[in-house]
Amino acid sequence: MGSIVVLKQMVMIFALIILGYFMYKRKFVSEMVMKDLSAIVVNICCPAMILASVFQDMSDISRKNVGIVTGIGIVYYVVLIVFGYAFVKIFRVQTKEKEAYVLMSTFGNVGFIGFPVSLAILGHKSILYVVIFNFLYNIFIFTFGIALVRKGTEGDKKQSWTDIFTPGFVCCIFAFLIYWFQLTVPETLQNIVTYCGNACTFLSMMVIGASVVGLNPKKIIENRKLMLFELLRFLVLPVLIAILLKPILPDYIMRATIILMLALPTGNMPVMLAEQYNKDAHTISEGIILSTVLSVVTITIVFMFV
Repeated sequence: MGSIVVLKQMVMIFALIILGYFMYKRKFVSEMVMKDLSAIVVNICCPAMILASVFQDMSDISRKNVGIVTGIGIVYYVVLIVFGYAFVKIFRVQTKEKEAYVLMSTFGNVGFIGFPVSLAILGHKSILYVVIFNFLYNIFIFTFGIALVRKGTEGDKKQSWTDIFTPGFVCCIFAFLIYWFQLTVPETLQNIVTYCGNACTFLSMMVIGASVVGLNPKKIIENRKLMLFELLRFLVLPVLIAILLKPILPDYIMRATIILMLALPTGNMPVMLAEQYNKDAHTISEGIILSTVLSVVTITIVFMFV
């Protein structure tokens, strides 16, 4: 896929983000409405889009490829953890911010942004691979992520292993079972799920646009360490991995999906964990907003090397 095609898709996504920004800025929608929309996306639209993706013909995606992506996905998270720790050590990040940078490095927005962006750029055949990354995301966030933020502190409430079973994660399981066992879903149910899933891209980008309101660009840009982190993590690292994988993985959709997962901005879960365990949530919040805004440019550049 040419970079021009990717740019067009990212411009479309950016336009939806801008629409959400102005809708919220001009108070056409309230903060409560945006929170409700976010809940709808997370609990209904995104899970529905995951299921709807496997209603398409997946016969050309082999089980071998699924296994390969799973293995690469595990290595992917290990690399991001190592990158995060290397960055805080090399650039002497303050102690109170160390966990923030490791969390921002490791946990990209593979769900809320990953599914709609992947669908827009690469099509429905990429979604099964995104499902795999979401499996691994949930496993790592509820093991490594929680262990990281709980270190040296007591949280306000205890986490249970059952918290991993979010609607999105459950639908990832169902989607994988439908693909693996070639299960047939009634057409009426397919239509209902597809209609719900079709709203995911629009609503999720609207919510992201609203979250940008109140951003102080000058203050964030003046944070040189954060800017350097964003450049290395979301541009340089994905480009290097793309160059490395190109001769190894001939399957374009597989390779492009893996690189897209690397290039996605920081997710929301790290800031929620940081707030719960009284760690530095401010830095993560700035990183989420900055990486999300820059992703329109960084993802386009990264795909020049896929």
